[in-house]
Amino acid sequence: MELKTLRYHAIAVAILIFIFYIISTLASNLVVPTRYTIDKTAPVYLDYAYYLDETKTLTIDDIIYQPETLTYEPLTSIPWSFTQQNYWLLIDLENKSLTKQNIVAHFDNPMVDHLTIYRLTKSNKIIDTYKLGDKEESLTLFQYSVPHIRFSLKSKSSERLVLKIDTLGISKTPVNLYRDKEFIDLMRSQTGIWGIFAGVLLMAALYNLVLYFGIKDRVYLVYIGYIVSALILMGTVLGFGFYLWPMEWQLYFHEKVVFSNYGVAFFTLAFCTMFLRYHKDKCWRYRMSITLLWLMFILAVCSLFISENIAAPIFFGVMALLYITCIILIYNKLRSGFRWAKFYVFSWIPLIIGAVIQPMELTGFLPYTFTTRHAFLVAILCEVILMAMALADRVKYQRKRALYHATHTQQTRLLNSSKLKQAFMALQSQNRSTTLCLIKIRHFNSLNTIITSSQGYTLIKHVAKELELELSHEREFTNLETDLNTSPRLADLSSGVFACISTKTQNQEVLETLLTKIISNLPKQYEIKGLNLQLSYSIGISNAGKSNDFEYWLKRGYLALKKAKGSVNQVGSSSNSNNLMMDVALAAKLQQAIKTNQLALYYQPQINLLSNQVSGAEALLRWPGPTYSILSIEELITLAEHTGIINELTLWVIEQACKDIVEFIKNGYNEHTISVNLSAKNLTINNLAEKVENILIKYQVPAYLLKFELTESAFVDSQDALIKLVDELTALGIKVVLDDFGTGYASLSYLVNYHFSELKIDKSFVFDLPNNQTHQVIVQTAIDMAHNLGLSITIEGVETQAIHQLLKSMNADRAQGYLYAKALPYTDYLHFLKSQYNLKMLDSSF
Repeated sequence: MELKTLRYHAIAVAILIFIFYIISTLASNLVVPTRYTIDKTAPVYLDYAYYLDETKTLTIDDIIYQPETLTYEPLTSIPWSFTQQNYWLLIDLENKSLTKQNIVAHFDNPMVDHLTIYRLTKSNKIIDTYKLGDKEESLTLFQYSVPHIRFSLKSKSSERLVLKIDTLGISKTPVNLYRDKEFIDLMRSQTGIWGIFAGVLLMAALYNLVLYFGIKDRVYLVYIGYIVSALILMGTVLGFGFYLWPMEWQLYFHEKVVFSNYGVAFFTLAFCTMFLRYHKDKCWRYRMSITLLWLMFILAVCSLFISENIAAPIFFGVMALLYITCIILIYNKLRSGFRWAKFYVFSWIPLIIGAVIQPMELTGFLPYTFTTRHAFLVAILCEVILMAMALADRVKYQRKRALYHATHTQQTRLLNSSKLKQAFMALQSQNRSTTLCLIKIRHFNSLNTIITSSQGYTLIKHVAKELELELSHEREFTNLETDLNTSPRLADLSSGVFACISTKTQNQEVLETLLTKIISNLPKQYEIKGLNLQLSYSIGISNAGKSNDFEYWLKRGYLALKKAKGSVNQVGSSSNSNNLMMDVALAAKLQQAIKTNQLALYYQPQINLLSNQVSGAEALLRWPGPTYSILSIEELITLAEHTGIINELTLWVIEQACKDIVEFIKNGYNEHTISVNLSAKNLTINNLAEKVENILIKYQVPAYLLKFELTESAFVDSQDALIKLVDELTALGIKVVLDDFGTGYASLSYLVNYHFSELKIDKSFVFDLPNNQTHQVIVQTAIDMAHNLGLSITIEGVETQAIHQLLKSMNADRAQGYLYAKALPYTDYLHFLKSQYNLKMLDSSF
């Protein structure tokens, strides 16, 4: 352990020792046990007697004038119970000292309904009468919370105190007589404990409320319910509730004290269930807990309408069920390895002890003392402190668990892209070299169609284990996590793709050689249920260079993997060239360029082979300017498709093409057609045919001068929608062209299902046409078939005069290619149309 960590631990231990010292000092000053009664501190002698009036009809005269009916035993032997009866207590006092004694009689039951105290002379003459109890009016707050009377006993004199206890609830009323000083000490200790208890519980409630707002976990609200119900219960039983809320509330809590007990029990079980996450399991233990919670809720409501002496014994029976249920819940979770539940288990120890002491003291099984009187309060206090530790431990565990899930894949338990990003950013901050190395199980997605997901994850873990072993032998691959036990260098990017980071500055060929060597040692075969899968791997390399953009770095890695598919050595790289990054920022600039007409259409002429004259042109998108002209238009189209602006772009192209058609007509080219490309993404444009018709009407463009070229990619997913679109465009008079004919799998079926006006042969059949007899047969067959179907045909990719002459001999209708012209800006193309000089030389023998 580091010296710095040891120093902080030493400080923490010193603080703990200091806190325990404060607690011990406070306890020594607060503990004033009830043994310091007046008979122990002054020459005052006491005799006791009691009588149980089951009829509740006897008067003071009946008691004092029938001494033979009294039981002459200490008051600790009174059989207190919930039976409805009056209790008569007699205390004879004799002061043998030469001085007057000021006495305070403390009746430690703030829940008693009616408590009448008679002071009598030795001859049973009444000196004074006092009335206490929560049903009495006009008492002070102190008399309600701490029932007591003050009187003086003259020297060498005797008096008698007669108490009548008439209550529906807890009848046990311990009586102790003190001198003023001892009573003040007792109150100081009692109020000190009350203040500590209320303060700790209120702070715990606020602490849990903050946790709830921060974490949004309902368990903290449930625990606040437990804290509040415990505060109400103890404030009711011990009397300090008079200082916490209005007197009317406290008196109501006195009447419904059993309901408060049910509240504590209810929230105890609810918290136990949620804290241990049984609400996530929904097992039989959860159902058992819910059943008991409903039972307690129903009994708690019933306790509001029945007397306390009936409701209390029922509650004590339910408590046994509560303990059994909680023990089952806790034991099961401990057995399943819930290490963070240890503080919660410890918190039950004082709670169980205190909960046992309280009813035993109330029913007389344990003697009444200051300690036993406050045992349950201290137990709850300890439980709340331990529970705060348990909740903190739970938050710590959940934070670790959330961090683990955020940095690991759920299925394979391997590091994920988040951890890869953390490592990348850390290396960038240190200005260290960061070369991303991606290794992919080839055809993994295809494998997933024949194996289950769990089998796929098992395969990934198997390959990852071997790959991690290979990487551990090479020091240039950085650790992605500072775990001294594992030191993983590998991240799982899903779909059979693994990532690691090389921090060595080296020639890329050296890195490629190393990675090729590594994958050569990876498993080549993997058996799943008797099927021996053959495994191969691809490598993608991306150098971050000066860029600190992780997404860009990773994107280029995937681009390198894509290039590796066609590589002989299965290695692809994506160097950090000057090309602009294809990202959302570029898409935003493209969208702005559409809105501000910064884009342009270039035109590549289509030549009528019969007349060697331009009959039309294909419109090709360009982004003029030094910054964006270097961009690949194909990549821009892909970016537009991925970001959803392809439809906006297509409508701009159509409208611009119509504008240029108008200009062609003004310059005398009345039959000049323009072809516009449509992609599969354009099919999502609502009412596309209607929008095209509106553009034609807006610019007064003849529909037959506009063509739409459809590639096979547009036919794959939405054939019904596409058939409808082609029919609508044809009905408008627009010619629809089947582009790249012959390159797809189902081109012939398209001729049957769609109303095309023209076919366009892909250039892959044309570039070697004079020397490839097979391609000649294919092209001639396509031309003849088109003519037989009443379709015209255009051949693209014409680059030599030999190909031009051959196509003329095959009776092709039109041709397009670099032999005639490259794509030209509108102005240059207009000059080309006016001259067409090079076209006049096409049939020349020179």
